[in-house]
Amino acid sequence: MFEILESLLIALLAVAVLLPVIRYALRRLSPAVNLERLTADEEKYMQKQELKLMLAYFFFACVFSVFFSGALALVSSIIHASGEHLHVLTPNFRAFFAPGLLLGLTLALIPLYMIQSSLLGQDYELYRKYLTQVEGQNTLHVYKLLFAVMLVVSVVVNWYAMRWHVNIDADRIEITNLLQENRTYNMKEISSIHYLGTEGEYLIAFRDGTQLNTTYLKQVQFELIALMSERSGHRVVR
Repeated sequence: MFEILESLLIALLAVAVLLPVIRYALRRLSPAVNLERLTADEEKYMQKQELKLMLAYFFFACVFSVFFSGALALVSSIIHASGEHLHVLTPNFRAFFAPGLLLGLTLALIPLYMIQSSLLGQDYELYRKYLTQVEGQNTLHVYKLLFAVMLVVSVVVNWYAMRWHVNIDADRIEITNLLQENRTYNMKEISSIHYLGTEGEYLIAFRDGTQLNTTYLKQVQFELIALMSERSGHRVVR
């Protein structure tokens, strides 16, 4: 849980830091001309109103990130479900949180765009004038392009993330990575099994140097680890 909260805070901080940089670049590319500038008091007031929009965006981003992380983990389980294997291990919520966060940060812009006029009320027109002052003219097209690029990147990242899964049979383990590359190991090729201190979390090493960390897979049952230990001839190291 702490790891997830830390990732959320870092992502939101990155957004808060990058926004002024993006605005500066937009203002340089398309500066506003013949525009009556807001007074200092109006600018301060608009900055407070903008903080309200930022908080709304952060709320949507957090909700969407958690939702998509759980949904992606569920979809991955459904896609890779198979009765042909003894066990099928798919990425869990923690594994999908990074790609889910990317998707959440992107799609959170949609409800924010839809409710900003309601949140600002009668100050909406003044806020648009403030945006023109700090971002320049005709920046909406640039934002639409950036949104489209981020959406494509998010979909691609999540598509590749859902490819990772592990099929386990009575005597072999098949690992499929993000690039759809398959590696198949006989149970006897396991060189060590380390317990990482939390239920369901193990580090399984193979003779070729490959390691399988089950921390980011849906909880591994003790019976499965006992099977691996028996077939490989290696006891679980605590």
